[in-house]
Amino acid sequence: MAAINVVRKRGVSIWAGHNKLAFDYWFLLAAAALLVIGFLMVYSTTFDLGDRFKDNPVYYVTRQMTAMALGIGVIVVIMQFDYHALTYISVPLIAFTCIVLFLMNLFGQMDAYGAVRTLSDGSYQPSELAKLASIIYVSHWLSSKGDRIREMKFGLIPFGIICGVIFGLIVAQPALSAASLILIINFTLFFVAGADLKQLLVAGAFAAAGVVIMMLVLPHASQRVDDYLIAVRDPLQAGYQVRQTLAALANGGFWGVGLGQGNQKFGPLPLAHTDGVFAILGEETGLVGSVGVILLFGFLIWRGFRVANHARDPFGFLLAVGITAWIGYQALINIAVITAIIPFTGMPMPFLSYGGSSMLMTLVGIGILLNISRDGVGGRQPNRRQPVSNRQD
Repeated sequence: MAAINVVRKRGVSIWAGHNKLAFDYWFLLAAAALLVIGFLMVYSTTFDLGDRFKDNPVYYVTRQMTAMALGIGVIVVIMQFDYHALTYISVPLIAFTCIVLFLMNLFGQMDAYGAVRTLSDGSYQPSELAKLASIIYVSHWLSSKGDRIREMKFGLIPFGIICGVIFGLIVAQPALSAASLILIINFTLFFVAGADLKQLLVAGAFAAAGVVIMMLVLPHASQRVDDYLIAVRDPLQAGYQVRQTLAALANGGFWGVGLGQGNQKFGPLPLAHTDGVFAILGEETGLVGSVGVILLFGFLIWRGFRVANHARDPFGFLLAVGITAWIGYQALINIAVITAIIPFTGMPMPFLSYGGSSMLMTLVGIGILLNISRDGVGGRQPNRRQPVSNRQD
């Protein structure tokens, strides 16, 4: 059926009326499999918490299911539009996000860990919205620059200001891990957009210096680095959380103790249902289950980059790269933390960790990727877009 273009702006169809079902089914299947695993792990790690604190074993999993359902509904809505419609909301979205972060830092209430990271009694985390909003905005901004991105006044300087504002607002919470993740994602987009090598080196140096300074200034960050260095010298002196995550993985062995049968989630491992869910996965499904989930993430990321490679324009390419990098980096950091490769930090595992904001924003990102893949006819058509750095304005 011919495309039904209800509204046209700058030559872009807002409504997408053709090939609605022609998207990357393998990508969708991988995301669905991770959702199912995530549902099982959230229930496994929260039924005791729900029973003890809410008198309802399914309290937390019900909330997570609500976020999943809402996210799936958003995917359905997103699939009705051309993803280029996001270019019209990129500026208002990032402005709204920055305003919320700023007001939260001024008027928000501290949580039990001395941070101001959530709204509505912990129900919403604006930093999760900031991840997606920054990807949409930076992708739109970079795709509009063409060759001018190689010029300092059009490339590095405004890019540094954009990243600096977002980074500063999130660090002020403080949430160094989320701020660093957003910085890494935006730097990746700057790189693939064709930034000059000198700009990349300068940006990388400033970014690294900023992270190091924050680690030295923020007491909890410097303490985690010190704990990590102590653990490297003597594993027996590792911090409590590190010891418990490694104990969970060791308890699981090769095959695991069985789904729902792990012991670490009943108290020894703090935040087992959020930051530590991969450790519980390792305990209950063993090395086999852990490697299986890693391979599933790897497959999802491969398909995500395949979607990017088949995008028809620079904006779609950068948007797909950004969302895929977001999911990949976040999963990689979580696994590295659980296995004590890097200092311990709070980073939820996409799809698996409990958290409505994280789940909802991740599914919105999945919906956008599916939309881009549909525009490229499910990744079956060759990439006909021009390189970002050669785009004509």
